[in-house]
Amino acid sequence: MVRIARANLLRLVILFSLLFSAIAHASPGFAMEPIVQPNPLSDMDLSVDPAVDFYRYANGGWLDRAVIPADLPALDTMTMLDGQTRMQLVTLLEEAASDPAVLTGSDEGKAVRLYQQGIDLVRRDQDGMAPIQGILDDISAIVDNEDLHTFLQTSIFQNVAGFFVVNPGPDVRGGSETIGYLSGPPLGLSYRDYYLAEDAASQPVQRSYIETSAKLLAHSGVESADPQRAAELVFAFEARLAEATWSQEEALDFESVLVEASIADLEALYPAMEWGGYFASLGLKTEHLTITEERYLGRLAGIIEETPLEVIKDYLALQLLWSSSSSLDQVSEDIAFAFYGAVLNGMDTQAPIEGRVFDQVNLLFGDALGQMYVAAHFSPEDRAVGEALAQEVIAAYRARIEANAWMTAATREAALAKLDAMQVKIGYPDAWDTYEEVTIGGSYFESALSAFTSTYREKLASIGQSVDRSEWPFPPQTVNAMYNPANNEIVVPAAVLQAPLFDAEGDVATNLGSIGFLIGHEISHGFDVQGSQFDSNGVLNNWWTEEDAARFSVLNGRVVDQYSTLTVLGIHVDGERTLAENVADLGGIQVAYDALQAELSSDDELALSDASDMTPEQRFFVSAASVWRSTIRDEALTAQLASDTHAPAVIRAVQPLRNCDAFYDAFEIGPGDPMYLAPEDRVVIW
Repeated sequence: MVRIARANLLRLVILFSLLFSAIAHASPGFAMEPIVQPNPLSDMDLSVDPAVDFYRYANGGWLDRAVIPADLPALDTMTMLDGQTRMQLVTLLEEAASDPAVLTGSDEGKAVRLYQQGIDLVRRDQDGMAPIQGILDDISAIVDNEDLHTFLQTSIFQNVAGFFVVNPGPDVRGGSETIGYLSGPPLGLSYRDYYLAEDAASQPVQRSYIETSAKLLAHSGVESADPQRAAELVFAFEARLAEATWSQEEALDFESVLVEASIADLEALYPAMEWGGYFASLGLKTEHLTITEERYLGRLAGIIEETPLEVIKDYLALQLLWSSSSSLDQVSEDIAFAFYGAVLNGMDTQAPIEGRVFDQVNLLFGDALGQMYVAAHFSPEDRAVGEALAQEVIAAYRARIEANAWMTAATREAALAKLDAMQVKIGYPDAWDTYEEVTIGGSYFESALSAFTSTYREKLASIGQSVDRSEWPFPPQTVNAMYNPANNEIVVPAAVLQAPLFDAEGDVATNLGSIGFLIGHEISHGFDVQGSQFDSNGVLNNWWTEEDAARFSVLNGRVVDQYSTLTVLGIHVDGERTLAENVADLGGIQVAYDALQAELSSDDELALSDASDMTPEQRFFVSAASVWRSTIRDEALTAQLASDTHAPAVIRAVQPLRNCDAFYDAFEIGPGDPMYLAPEDRVVIW
């Protein structure tokens, strides 16, 4: 997904995130920043020639005014939308807190109580490490390998993932039941290659991670003669775990990566775990899981055997400390922020406590808050307009596939079948999750853990049941959108369907340039290098002829080559790592433009100039570039270039347009202009 917040296992295991792609923005922050909506012309810089610097032309006024808040790594459209949504929801929570009828054990009331516990820093500081002391004691009491694996059978319910995690999801090999996916390892540095750089422990980010881990160990009271040395040894252990996992390129081959395993198979791969007991502890009513990291699991026993038990215990303690830092005292939050906020994202100020706590309440009671949000801020009429716009983009996509010149008839027919079967979820779900099993405990951590445990056990109980294809992967107040190949669906929640990305009564050209572009982006994920491995039913199935697969590979190679020539901060974009997102951007702009042309042909009034004296085509491309306007700290941008699957915003705002022929006609851009890309260098896949 989008936000790279502090490592929080409460986040890691609630959502099955193995297979879906989403829009990304640069901010992992928690600030509640209101969105400002001046005249769109004031966001532009009309003194700039669009043929010279289109990013500046479309966004210069906004860039001149934009100031990154101290508690954020970047300021961009998605961050501002997120801030506005947070303000709306925090207001709703605070209003509900004064309503006696709410605080009666209802789902809404539980969300309010968790919020109140979270913002009570006086009580949290008084509690200190007490809420997790029992778990730390359990880790300390481990004396041998048998103890270790007994602890690991239930540790996930104590906010310690251990070496692997089970998540439910659709059976991408074609079954109708929800299955369990066994993945791992959970790593403090979520990006594998952070651990594998030459002399990794001496790199600035890794060194800071080690130093921060040492501070967490020291603050927690975990017994250690030398917390710094203990943290270094844990980093080395994590590096060995990371090295055993698939590379990003290997992980794209789902057919090879996903391996069905019985309990007997798991016992052969990793005999140290008593797998029958593990299944029972999780409440699994199955004797099979699908492994996503078979190589890692096969090597794990050797790594464990060669690692001192005290290092493994420190690894588990640090999992707990990192993942719980946002639920404990202020010192724990400050220590974790010094790494995730300052080092990774260049921030020197944390967001207000209200914003930080809201983030966790929103995660744990998403649908309770979602119902509040939709009732107050998103009408059925807004939903209907959003659904109609999505159908226009899908119709344009169908026309593009039908006219595709490089596909044979057989592959084209399969692609159309996939598009026709694609589910489109707009705004909010028709049914909501409930939270009857959640108990509000004596501390913020205890209540949050109860909410997590309840939700996670409910998700695990779905394994072996028929797949609920109507279920939403995240609540409607999420500022994001996604394509999920395992369910062949796009999801565009209510929080994205607001200005400046969407206005139900606004200009069609502007809407299609923004939210239409994003919807087209998500549809294109169904046909990118990952999504194209799944058929119309979300099943791993090769629906490509050999000839078409070869042509598709060549086109993808051209995208890799084109983006790899682009630089930001003097660093080249990684065209391989960002391939899927770049292809989705390229497809999204083309299909949204086609949808605009269909609108123009059916409504002559749309072709008239508006108050800006810009044509619909010009408004469309300016709107598209404004989606990705961003100002970002160098530290955050450097981290993004090193690890993100999305190209930086300044690239996303312009490069897809440069591959669209109509862009040149709209702004009279020609050979010799800096924005010009020769026709033979433009890449059109979808």
